Amino acid sequence: MNLRAQSDDFNDGDDTGWTRFNPFAPFGAPAQFSFPGGAYRIQAALSPAPSQLGPARAGSLRSDVVYTNFYIAVDVIDWDDTVRQAFGILARVNNFGLGTTTGYAFTYERGAGVTMTSGDTDLSSIVCEPGVSCEIPVGIQTGPSSIHLDSAKDYRFVFVGRGPILEGRIYELPDTLNPILTIIGSDNTYESGYAGLVIYDNSGDDIGIRPDVTFDNYFATDVEPPRIQVESLFADLYLLSWPAEASRFVLQESAVLPGIASNWTDVPDVLLMGDRYNYGVETDPSAGAPARRFFRLVRR
Repeated sequence: MNLRAQSDDFNDGDDTGWTRFNPFAPFGAPAQFSFPGGAYRIQAALSPAPSQLGPARAGSLRSDVVYTNFYIAVDVIDWDDTVRQAFGILARVNNFGLGTTTGYAFTYERGAGVTMTSGDTDLSSIVCEPGVSCEIPVGIQTGPSSIHLDSAKDYRFVFVGRGPILEGRIYELPDTLNPILTIIGSDNTYESGYAGLVIYDNSGDDIGIRPDVTFDNYFATDVEPPRIQVESLFADLYLLSWPAEASRFVLQESAVLPGIASNWTDVPDVLLMGDRYNYGVETDPSAGAPARRFFRLVRR
């Protein structure tokens, strides 16, 4: 299946289209997957044998699209902040299963302390060691230390990959323009694979803990959806621009919002200058310009 994007708000109360990572189910310790309030809650079981099978972990994968470059976003709306767990986004995953999973992860780890200053984020490569345990995350880049997300708030996690460059961001909702954290690393081990979600016991305890996280509003595609930047040049003239890497997007305009398909028309005379597409907008009605114009980018 060749799709340009995947999304799931879980309002239908199921995870049709997802492949669950439930590694300890064969050993009588299954993870739980539920849909409270139209969200996606994943609860891992305690590892039945940490020294042989590794720590508690679970996840879910969209195995219908293979991504090379990727943009993956998901909202994290609830988690158990009393246990030391890691959770976040998987990308370029292959061989999804107990002792075999490979790929990349962007995760937040709540830290060992109970203060609002403990915790960190990581870009990791997931590898499998022969012997005791697999799905071992190997650090690529660790974000600024001493960040502790507030479980009373909602956050958007974003994981972006462009070739070997990997970037993780966290936004505090409802602000999706200004990340509270950005972390960038580089690794060329894995070229392509699937995308999904993961939760992980990061306590290092012999007994372990049960990770428990609720996600919502999952979205994945192969290029970051561009935002139109508006710059005032001088009176009544504005410059609209967006990144050149968004070459598959077309600028459209309409006189009404939200409008229907026939209200939106493609804008001609868009110029590629350097690393951005540009279009000048005249807003002076006395000069013959429309009194009101709305713009959007659509993918073709």
